[in-house]
Amino acid sequence: MTEALRGLEPHGVWDLFGQISGIPHGSHNEGALADHLSRIAEGAGLTAKQDDAGNVCIAVPATPGCERAPVVVLQGHLDMVCEKNEAVDFDFSQEAIRLVRDGDWIKADGTSLGADNGIGVAAALAIALSEDVVHGPLEVLLTVNEETGLIGALELSPDLVSGHIMLNLDSERPGSICIGCAGGGGVTTHLPLNLKDTPDGTAGLEVKLTGLRGGHSGLDINENRGNAVKLMVRTVLALQVCGATLGDFHSGDKLNAIPREGCAHLVLPVEQLPRTQEIITHQLSQFRAEFPHEPTLQITTTPISPSRRVLSTDAMSIALNMLMAFPHGVMAMSREMQGLVETSNNLSSAHMKEGFFIVHNTPRSSRAEALQAAVDQIVAVADLAGGTNTLEEPYPGWQPNPHSKILHIVEDSFSEVFGKRPQRVATHAGLECGAIGSKCDGMDMVSFGPDIVNAHSPDEAVSISSVKTFWQLLVGILEKVANGAYDHEP
Repeated sequence: MTEALRGLEPHGVWDLFGQISGIPHGSHNEGALADHLSRIAEGAGLTAKQDDAGNVCIAVPATPGCERAPVVVLQGHLDMVCEKNEAVDFDFSQEAIRLVRDGDWIKADGTSLGADNGIGVAAALAIALSEDVVHGPLEVLLTVNEETGLIGALELSPDLVSGHIMLNLDSERPGSICIGCAGGGGVTTHLPLNLKDTPDGTAGLEVKLTGLRGGHSGLDINENRGNAVKLMVRTVLALQVCGATLGDFHSGDKLNAIPREGCAHLVLPVEQLPRTQEIITHQLSQFRAEFPHEPTLQITTTPISPSRRVLSTDAMSIALNMLMAFPHGVMAMSREMQGLVETSNNLSSAHMKEGFFIVHNTPRSSRAEALQAAVDQIVAVADLAGGTNTLEEPYPGWQPNPHSKILHIVEDSFSEVFGKRPQRVATHAGLECGAIGSKCDGMDMVSFGPDIVNAHSPDEAVSISSVKTFWQLLVGILEKVANGAYDHEP
């Protein structure tokens, strides 16, 4: 076991999480992890099967005497969001996550951790392997490509699972049980660019914006965190008075992460370099005042060779104005659940490539109509700029069911573990419950998990103590269902 995890309880969960962290498993690269976990299950005498999408289901026999209990599906996703600080040298396709213990928290060294959803996956498999947990028949459903639009869940073969009770182990809010989630979609815009030769007597300048917190584009969108695309665009616009033209632009990487860093290559008259530095210093001061919760925000400049080709004046104006006009952040709050974001958009990335500005937006909403309105707004902005749009197939939300049988059992178990009733919540993140529910009619679902903060960023961390109580809660729920509680719930 990794030194950072040594001695932690429950041992089975942390041992499996350590193994998961040691195998690269970014989205679209989960095959090795799926094979590894399947071999572990089969080595314990369990049956693992896979559908065409790559989702894995492990069948677990009931504890002797509990065979008549209904089948419970324990569900998590195999992939993680791969984010790192710019200065960190790390290859997510080859290297193991470097785990660090910091008091009650497990973190990674300069990268995202993958506790979302590695802890949930580890807990589900630890239950399957345990000889001490009392449970009825189980199915451990491990999906792929969740972080890139719930692809595995949307392509799930319905006959892969037989159970109609599901515990989704992919929530991150302690003290609460999630009973609903937002749906979402995506819009990719290609804006053609008119380039011209770089004039003589110019200097090249690389401008980098770093140090933003970033975070989950659903869970953290209400915190008004800085968006690197937006702030980079504002910086470039401010430098137009110096005659700056744009040779290159890159910001944002993951579709469901708020952009943390950005880079622009500018070309400008040599005599304007001192003024450029003054403007950038002023911009940084303005941004820090606007975003006081972004204390590590930095804008740095480095002299470079001028780009051979730059955007024409009109092309630069159109591209930057389009990026400024795209919505970002909360667009509407729920009228039914206080404090819940109903509709939002994440301007997730913008890159100059092969004569185009390629931009991605990730809208979300718990209302299908509002989601469509957000998509229409994004498309309208791009149309005005002369761009073409590719729309992703939207994924469904999950409507709350306050009368759910499994919800009542989970709440009773929660009270026994924590000494109080949990808060019922819905999340603005896109959980797989909506997609799986659309594939498996009648699925009775809830979602819960340990305390995970700053998911989808290098600041991601999971609370050690919360993993222990999360395990106790999961064990208690399964024991109640095994002993007939589901049959007796009203």
